This record gives sequence, C-alpha cells and structure tokens, in this order.
Amino acid sequence: MRYLAASALVFIYLLFCWFCWQKHRRQLQQQQVLAVPSSDDAVILIAYASQTGNAARIARQTAQQLNASGKNTQLITLNNLNTEHLTRTRQLLIIASTYGEGEAPDNGNRFIARTLESLNPTALSSLEYLVLGLGDSSYLHFCGFAQQLHNALHHCGAHAMADMISVDKLDESALRHWQYYLGQISGNSYFSDWSKPAYEEWRLIARECINPASPGAPAYHLQLQPTNGVVLTQPQSGAALWCAGDIVEIGPRNSSDLPHREYSIASVPSEGSLDLLVRQVRAPGGELGLGSGWLTAQAELNSIIHLRVRSNPHFHSPPAQVPLILIGNGTGIAGLRSHLANPARATGKHWLFFGERSHFADDFFSADIQHWLETGLLSRVNKVFSRDAASGETRYVQDLLPYHDEAIREWVAAGAAIYVCGSLQGMAQAVDEALAAILGAAQVELLADQQRYCRDVY
Repeated sequence: MRYLAASALVFIYLLFCWFCWQKHRRQLQQQQVLAVPSSDDAVILIAYASQTGNAARIARQTAQQLNASGKNTQLITLNNLNTEHLTRTRQLLIIASTYGEGEAPDNGNRFIARTLESLNPTALSSLEYLVLGLGDSSYLHFCGFAQQLHNALHHCGAHAMADMISVDKLDESALRHWQYYLGQISGNSYFSDWSKPAYEEWRLIARECINPASPGAPAYHLQLQPTNGVVLTQPQSGAALWCAGDIVEIGPRNSSDLPHREYSIASVPSEGSLDLLVRQVRAPGGELGLGSGWLTAQAELNSIIHLRVRSNPHFHSPPAQVPLILIGNGTGIAGLRSHLANPARATGKHWLFFGERSHFADDFFSADIQHWLETGLLSRVNKVFSRDAASGETRYVQDLLPYHDEAIREWVAAGAAIYVCGSLQGMAQAVDEALAAILGAAQVELLADQQRYCRDVY
C-alpha cells in the first residue's frame, strides 16, 4: 500500500511538472512568434513590461480593441522589442508597470540599455509612440520606469502621439483615457468601455452654434450646471469641482451601450458653469456622431446630461507667476481658455497662438480674447485662418511659430511654460517639430521633464 501511495504521488508530481513544462513551452513559442518583425508598417506594435500581470492584461485588452476596429496588432514583451521592430513599424504602444522605487519589471528591464541607448538622436524619427504607465503614487518615483521609456524614445527622435498617461493603482478613469486614445488611433470611437464612469447629473442650461457660416463643421458652446444644488461660485470647503485643464467624460443617452466621450473644459468654477466647445461630427453616411450628436442636437435644453469630471493633472495650470505660451487649433481653444479664465492668473503675462479655418466665422471666444488683451492678461495674440490664406502664405498655427522664434526663446528663458491643446493628428506633432527647431530637441525634452511643456491633444 505504501508503495502504491508513493507511486501515485510520484505520478501526480510528474504530471504536474509536465503541465508546467507544456505551459512554459507554449509561452516561449508565443513569444518567439510574436517577436518576428512584421514587414507591414501598418501593424501596430504593442509592447508591455509586466511584473504581476496587470500590464500584460491591459496590453491584451488594447490589442482586442484595435483588432475589433480592423487594425493589425502585434503583442510583444518589452525585452523582446529590438531595433528591427522599431525601424520597421510606424506606431508603437507601450504599457509598462513600475514597481518598488522606480524599478522595471523583469520582462522589460533590458530594453533601454540593450536597444535604445545604442541609437542615435534621429534613428526613430519615423516612429510614433504612446506610453501607458502603471504605478502607485505612494512611491517616490511614481511611474518612473514608464517615464524613462517615454524620455528615451523621445531622445531617439520618436514622436509622442500624446503625453504619457499615468495610472495610479489601476485608476479606471485613466484607463478609459487610454481607451479614448486607442479610438483616435484606430479611427473608431465605437468601442466598449472597459469600465463605465460613475456619472453625475448636470443640466444643459445653454447651447449656441458659434460658427454658423463656417466652411467647417458647426461648433457649439454649451453650458452646464450641477443638479445637486451645489453653487459653483461657492465651492464646498474651499475645494473646486474641477481645475483649469481638466476633462469631462460624457455619457451620451442616444444608445443604451455608448462608450463615453471626452471633452476639454473651457471654463473654471468661478464663472458659474461648466462650459464645453463641441464640434458636431458626422459619419460618412451623414449620421451624427454619438457624443457630439447627443450634446449639440439631440439633448434638449434643460435636460439632464450625465457626466463625470476627470482630473487631468498633466495639464493643470503652473504656479501663478509662470508666464504661459498657449498654442491650439480648432476646439482646442477650450482647453486653453480655462487657463486664461483662472482667477489665479489674473496678473499674469501670457501669449496665445490660435489657428482655425475662417476669421469671419471661426474666431472662437474672440470677445474674451479681446477683453484679456485690453486688461493685460494676454500680452500677445497671434492667429491664423487656413481658408483665408492665399497660396504660399502661412496657413496653420504651427506655421506661426518660426516667425516668432527669437521671442519664444526669450519667453522660455524667462521661465514661460508651453501648453498645447487641439488636434492629435497634424497639429500636435507639427508644433512639437517647430518647437524642437526653435529651442532644440534637448530643451523641449527638458521642458517636458519640468512640466513646462504640456499637451492635451485628441
């Protein structure tokens, strides 16, 4: 009996070892297959560095969302990402955990030293990337490894599609923000939220199309107030409901399964309402977009809008004494306006660059801008309108910057911060390149590290 029992235990142990070996073998085979560089630059590379499995799970969810939108993806651990991958792809998404005091996970700890440090400053000039950092803000170097990756890629000439997204303790709102960018990358905003926001009820008190004669799509100025009796101009316990630079997540109610939509807040609480500037979007078939259609046409005045204010700390205002160079196009003026409306900046010195289609129809918030010029809040304003320009003339906001290169250098040397808000495609990268040409790539990188170069692009 003892012999049989011992034999059974040995058999069970061997069977367990065999299953473990098979699982490990499948993982190795999968990594080997995934590590084969694709010859198609339309493939989106998704690299992850995961210690406990969270980054790997989010990487798989990322691939699933992009695949559902018709995009080809390739999933790979960060240590298996090599120079050939980086030079043969156009878009790279990185999901990276940080554990301990800024340490890299075991499957990502060799990537910077083995791959990126050997590259020259222009080696990855054809690569666009976006980094999602997972971490715990109770540690000193919150998302420190992800930040190292972001800086190292930028140092090799790669272009960040947006600022790094930092996720504190798997914060669901930050992960929804990552999903929003995946929708922008894929061109498909009809994705399913990984988690639904906990919406609050606000009332739509005003809505106006502010560019009725525009050659572009209509843009609407909306104003909302909370329904819970809170008076925005009298914050409870001195805490405002939102800060300049924050974002709202809107829950459209024209379908039972909508994903959320994100919009930059154009006002500050002291103005008495939460203001948005929303461009009305239509699909190729002519139907209104989910979020913009709901806000600009389908929701009635005084009806309930479900929304959630989401903190956007990377785009919050710097200290009041810091001058601002504000650069934006289109409805991106909303995210810039909130900084100018911030009472803390009433005695500041600021410079606005703005671009749109037509001066006659699309000079958004022109009365506010004129008032701020007259009161001295704005020291300089430079605008450009693409449809008004003759052939060969300056057409876009990024084209304005080289004409003011010396003054921009002087403002930055005097401590100014640069804030950019508007189009992810076209404008954001072009502004980044223009600033690098004016200030030098190293200076732009240093400004980003100092949180003096901040972007809210979509």
